[in-house]
Amino acid sequence: MLPAICPAARLPDMKRILCLITGLLLLKSSPLTGQTALPYILNGAAAQRTCNCYVLTPDQQFTSGTVWNKNKINLNQSFNYVFDVNLGCKDATGADGIGFILQTKGTNLGGTGQGIGFKGISPSLGIIIDTWQNSDENDPPYDHIAIQMNGITDHNDPTGNLTTPVTVLANSDNIEDCNWHLFRIRWDAATKHMEISVDNELRLTLDKDIVNDIFGGDPSVFWGFAGSTGGSTNKQEFCAALRPEFNFNPQQIFCDGTPIQFRDNSSSFGSITRWWWDLGDGTLSTAPLPPAHVYPAAGHYEVKLVIEDNSGCMSDTLKAPFTVGAYPVVDFGPDPLCLNAKMQMEDRTTITVGTLQKWEWNWGDGTTATGQQPTAPYTTPGTRQIQLSVTSAQGCGSNATKSVLVSNTPQVSGRGEDVCLGVPTGFEGTNLTPATPISRWHWDLGNGYTLLQQQGAFRFADTGYYPVRLYAVSSDGCISPEVEVPVRVTSVFAQAGKDTIVASGQPLQLQAEWLNPRIRYAWSPTTGLNDPYIPNPVAILQKDQTYRLTLTSPEGCEDHDDVSIKVYEGPEFYVPNAFTPNNDGRNDIFRVIAAGVPKLDFFCIWNRWGQEIFRSADLPGGWDGNWLGRPAPAATYVWMVQGVDYTGRRFSKKGTVTLIR
Repeated sequence: MLPAICPAARLPDMKRILCLITGLLLLKSSPLTGQTALPYILNGAAAQRTCNCYVLTPDQQFTSGTVWNKNKINLNQSFNYVFDVNLGCKDATGADGIGFILQTKGTNLGGTGQGIGFKGISPSLGIIIDTWQNSDENDPPYDHIAIQMNGITDHNDPTGNLTTPVTVLANSDNIEDCNWHLFRIRWDAATKHMEISVDNELRLTLDKDIVNDIFGGDPSVFWGFAGSTGGSTNKQEFCAALRPEFNFNPQQIFCDGTPIQFRDNSSSFGSITRWWWDLGDGTLSTAPLPPAHVYPAAGHYEVKLVIEDNSGCMSDTLKAPFTVGAYPVVDFGPDPLCLNAKMQMEDRTTITVGTLQKWEWNWGDGTTATGQQPTAPYTTPGTRQIQLSVTSAQGCGSNATKSVLVSNTPQVSGRGEDVCLGVPTGFEGTNLTPATPISRWHWDLGNGYTLLQQQGAFRFADTGYYPVRLYAVSSDGCISPEVEVPVRVTSVFAQAGKDTIVASGQPLQLQAEWLNPRIRYAWSPTTGLNDPYIPNPVAILQKDQTYRLTLTSPEGCEDHDDVSIKVYEGPEFYVPNAFTPNNDGRNDIFRVIAAGVPKLDFFCIWNRWGQEIFRSADLPGGWDGNWLGRPAPAATYVWMVQGVDYTGRRFSKKGTVTLIR
């Protein structure tokens, strides 16, 4: 085929390889490539799908198919048969299974249903993949595989069941998963030993002289596959394995400039006769193993491989991503390292292609460490030679050595003043480790502002508690632990209360309206007070008095306020006999002065017709001369007031008042 398309004698090597690849693609596009004579006999529903692949049963009920190789094999010779099998996509409703069978009866055998084309064939040996649980044959509930003989499918039959059934797949109960699985049967004729593997996982072994024990001494047998369905169905297929695959020597590294040696690891039922390699950088080869190859640069490549076996069948194209890694550019920090503080290393290595995977540190004192960010082991200051070696997942390694200073870490304390609002707060830092010089101070004032001096001042805009924090940086660059230096900015606001009246000798409790346990209180003069240094002293007076309240904070903040007290003889009601509600600010309200009377029952006013025009129990209260929302006429009005004095005595008083307009 290909020599006719690409006459080697007339083309240079590279052009001939390109021509071979083109011919390969043409051949792969035509059906049944290279198949001049079908080596198999197909029965029932079996059909050839591609050059090396066959459908045993379509997804239909009560069908069966067998595919038998025309030529008998000799069991006195070892074999290693590799197939791909696909048991379909239905799990719970899928059935029934397939089997690899050795038998001497002929090439037109098979049957439907749970017998999987094996039941009743004798003499025979079957490796049966069963996907349906038949209770009458003592099947386990999972998809299972077993070795059986002479067409006997009952797993409890001691004459026919050669191995206990196990799951087909090593890590799953289900093989009806739409996927292709590698199915290998290896027979060692010398040791009479058989191994069954699925996806390269050993599932069953058999030690038996099958030539004599099963086939009566006749080593010549037919081999093939059978499959069947009953009331449940699946599309079931097998291929004479033709899987392109490659791998590498475990010591191979994948680095820029390093020769890469590929190893063919392909699986094939027959012998592989041809290979087509595309190494991903324009390099092509038809050798079983390409020569060791140096890629032009680090990068990501896609290697492709196609193989052909001795029956003329070609595989699908393997496309495998492949990375040629760059060498790491090694860097690390920090510098300096700070004793009792910043001793963790920082890997700063970069790589353009590949993934960093391994770090090895040499501390220069005979000790080492691994990991990306270990803690350096030093306990004394000084300059150290540190080496870091970094290796990528592709095996590319580089190293770097740096001189790193190990320095003492400074320790600091700070002081901040508590001040009154409007006064700058002073700050001062102290170096507790004088042998470690400090080059920079940093105050975080807790309000978004900073100071960068050892000593400084700042005027806060409002009162409050400020969680100031301080750290310092040594001349080597080591940062001290941060310390808290909280400060308080305070203001005081004196409020001594409203001016009032009392009766002579009546106890009156004063009350500062702004209470704070940090504040000192002082009333002056001390005349008549039981304690002038509390917020609420009691005063007993015989004459008018004005007191001054002074508030002082621990920071020295001070404020003052006065309260005036008028003293009357009493308890008594003092009521004027006239008022002028003309809004001139003088004598506009008619009110009662209730000396020694903390609570009124009522204060009422009537006109000359006996109509009540005003009533109140408020102190000081009072009538503004209006009635029903309009000014009352100038006239004489009758009033009466009643209340309870500070001793608890109820008394009243009445009279007249003249409203003058």
